[in-house]
Amino acid sequence: MKQAKHSGVSTLLVKDINTKSVLHILKEAHTATVRELSAASGLSAVTVKSIISMLRAEGRAIPDGTVPSQGGRPSQCYRFNEQHALGLLLFARELHGIDTLCLRVIDLYGTVLDSTDCRMPSMEYEAVESLIAQKIGPFSRIRAVGIGLPGIEYEGSMVSLDYEALVGTPIIERLHSRFRIPILVENDVNAAVLGRSEGEHQGNCEVYIYFPRKYPPGAGIRVNGTLIKGGRHFAGEIGWLPLDIQWGPETADSFEACTTTAAKVVMCITAVLDPDSVVLYGEHFTEAHLEQIRIICRSRLPEQVLPEFSLSKDFTADFEQGLKYLTLNLLEG
Repeated sequence: MKQAKHSGVSTLLVKDINTKSVLHILKEAHTATVRELSAASGLSAVTVKSIISMLRAEGRAIPDGTVPSQGGRPSQCYRFNEQHALGLLLFARELHGIDTLCLRVIDLYGTVLDSTDCRMPSMEYEAVESLIAQKIGPFSRIRAVGIGLPGIEYEGSMVSLDYEALVGTPIIERLHSRFRIPILVENDVNAAVLGRSEGEHQGNCEVYIYFPRKYPPGAGIRVNGTLIKGGRHFAGEIGWLPLDIQWGPETADSFEACTTTAAKVVMCITAVLDPDSVVLYGEHFTEAHLEQIRIICRSRLPEQVLPEFSLSKDFTADFEQGLKYLTLNLLEG
């Protein structure tokens, strides 16, 4: 990156751009000298030294020993301080038929520093706020909270949710008022489809469908790396499709009912979105379920438009990875 010019741009803006550049390079490298940061950024050594001095004062860069230099004194190394600010992830999901709130404290590399899973007989706001407070106590550097829930967040409130006690609650406003740090709320399957895009699965158009045992299904839609949420964040709420399906254990526990209803959902999505791939997840799903769904769809849809079918092996991992990505962006924004 070439050093930004001052013409038409305020000095403060130039300084901010240069600081972000140096910090990003240091984060990617983990450790680096002023000379290395100067070469990678295109900034002068004097400018980099000034930025490093400021980052040290803020605790974002830490001295980390020395390395030999060419014919002179050893060069000071600096390390990116990944624990300068921490993020807290909270995501709710059904584990073995039990509503569970998972909490993860992460550093700026996304490394999990603390992990707790709490069974929640009743998912009420006060309980969620209390758990956040319990984590912020020992982890005082938590600077952002990312929450993943199976429902619709619109303009800061939960419009529709599997957990009725939270419907209508202005979660973002109340939590921000209590903790004074940035808060985000994202739909669980939206986070999961983003989590897959962070790995090796980056199809042009992918739909991720989660079939809980107790609740209606939901879908996350990603097109060219972008999450599609719709005008009021209702995109993917496939449990509302007028298919006259009784979602719940009776459908989930019957192989025929489960595969038939899942195939109907996949065919509707294919007709509307024409995805390259469809990912299915349910604790009760097996490869036999997937094959039967594929057979039903093949019998009703043209072969040329059939998406690639696959099962997710770990919804929690996908969900957590996507929420981690969103929370890190919030931390670094």
